[in-house]
Amino acid sequence: MITVVMDRPVSGSPDQVWAVIDDVERMSEWFAFADRAELIEGSGLGRRQRTHGTWSGKAAEVDQEVTLYEPGRAIGWRHLEERLDGRPAPKFAEEVVFCVRLEEEPGGTRVTMESRQRPVGFLKGVLIRLVGLVQIRTQMKRSLDRLESIAAAELCAGVRTG
Repeated sequence: MITVVMDRPVSGSPDQVWAVIDDVERMSEWFAFADRAELIEGSGLGRRQRTHGTWSGKAAEVDQEVTLYEPGRAIGWRHLEERLDGRPAPKFAEEVVFCVRLEEEPGGTRVTMESRQRPVGFLKGVLIRLVGLVQIRTQMKRSLDRLESIAAAELCAGVRTG
């Protein structure tokens, strides 16, 4: 299993951060892997969603199923299908899981993101480590930074209007 974990403090309470990360329509605002996202069906545990983005210069679509759902605390999903330029993507991992966990701390929320991939085999694992991990880390950092920007802006807007 190849695991990448990153965290950072984010302004706002876990409930405020949750309102952003649980809304599929807002996923493209904070989740750097997605240029847009859509709800396929359901809600909460078992929800199916699709993200659209770019991977290695190609149009990427990923169908996902929510496998962890603890309102205000954690959400996680696994990849069901991955497509590049409309065709099935080369299979590098037997399983891809992504989780976001929220933990209240003084002054805000600690957001932890975790990506886990189980490579198809040794050589695919080497490729993931050599090429994919840099992209995953970069996008996770961007996602955490975006969450902080959104949370800070929404807190400021609340202060001005409240």
